[in-house]
Amino acid sequence: MYQKKMFEKRWINFSLNSGLSILSALLLITAASPVIAQNEHEHGDKQTEQHKSEADHKHDSASETSTHKEDESHSVDQHQHDEQTQNSTESHSEHASPETGNEGEHGQGHEGEDEKHVEISDDMARQQGLSTAKALAGEVSLTTKLYGRLALSPDKVSHVRARFPGSITRVNVNFGDEVKKGQLLASVESNNSLQSYNLLAPISGTITAKEASTGEVAAEQVLFTITNTSSLWAELKVFPEQASAVKAGQKVYMMNGEREFVSTIKQLLPSDQAKPYRIARVPIENTEAALFPGLLVEAQVIIQQETVDIRIPNSAIQRYEGSQVAFHKIDGKYQVKPLKLGISDGRFSEVISGLRQGDEIVVENSYLIKADLEKEGAAHAH
Repeated sequence: MYQKKMFEKRWINFSLNSGLSILSALLLITAASPVIAQNEHEHGDKQTEQHKSEADHKHDSASETSTHKEDESHSVDQHQHDEQTQNSTESHSEHASPETGNEGEHGQGHEGEDEKHVEISDDMARQQGLSTAKALAGEVSLTTKLYGRLALSPDKVSHVRARFPGSITRVNVNFGDEVKKGQLLASVESNNSLQSYNLLAPISGTITAKEASTGEVAAEQVLFTITNTSSLWAELKVFPEQASAVKAGQKVYMMNGEREFVSTIKQLLPSDQAKPYRIARVPIENTEAALFPGLLVEAQVIIQQETVDIRIPNSAIQRYEGSQVAFHKIDGKYQVKPLKLGISDGRFSEVISGLRQGDEIVVENSYLIKADLEKEGAAHAH
């Protein structure tokens, strides 16, 4: 009995201990399950991340390969484009040097680098006699052109004769001498009174003829001819189509070679040889004795005047590459400016387009710049 109770007691203790052990095991398993699940989840995540990393690496490698190929393709295309651009630029340079370009209309493009120009230092410009002036507003006239010759003024030629017949007792001047008005030319003894009287110069001038010698008899012949060329007359031919526009009192600009004269029409006369034109007579001062009778002259008669926005002297205009041009000085460069011109009076011309008021242009020796441009063009052509 005692043994049976002890056995039962031991069984109960064993059962309790077994139950506690089982319960503890269950609790441990329950507690460990989330950890195992978490570890498995983390392990799965790591594998997923590893696979993803490998996939990303493959994708990046493929992308880098694709990008590299695209870069190479773009580089080739860019290289080809650069070569085409360079070839195009070189081809353009063969046809237009850095000093050439297209002229803008109405005076545009004053500072464009592609305009045709030459560079001349101020010292060189002074040595070459280049002179500049500003293009400004002013009067320009409608003109008609006349031609003619210089002639002596009728009141500037004197033929000296003896007042009374007699013997020439003294001659004081020779052929070619310059004499003053009132100067003694010769003395004559009258046949009637047997008294001597003097012949005096009626005008100042040059002895251009002499027929008097001491001891000769003075009758009615011309003894001396005195010519004064300090003033001359231009005798200009006015043809029928010009006759209605040309009138006395109009201003005239005349040229003989490089010499220029300004005067007005004093007389309009019919031709003395029944020719189909009139003669416009214009006085010219010749105080420096630079002109002579018989010289040909060209004249511009002003028949109408107008005030224009821009006018330039005709000396500033040159013909270059088929156009009338002026040379605009800016920043040490002399740029070609093609012009559209209006009315002209032989001295100034109206500029309709190509320049702006205040532009500094070459007005003297502008042909030197034209020569430089043509020389550069010829050198470039070869």
